[in-house]
Amino acid sequence: MYISTGTGGIIGCIFGGLMTQYHHPKWCFFYYSFMGLVVSFAACFLTAKSEDDRVDADEPEDSDISTSLE
Repeated sequence: MYISTGTGGIIGCIFGGLMTQYHHPKWCFFYYSFMGLVVSFAACFLTAKSEDDRVDADEPEDSDISTSLE
């Protein structure tokens, strides 16, 4: 998860730097606003079935150190 977040952050910084260097700031703002709308639109398609995929608080997670040592 951290590798994906870091990679996405680096790519986002490079893309943002190039975009603000070669385009007007109003187009940069428009693009980032549009991407926020895309994420909001995709969130409308979440279903109750996707909530069943989460880990309950009663179940130990894989990252829980006490269960990993047992």
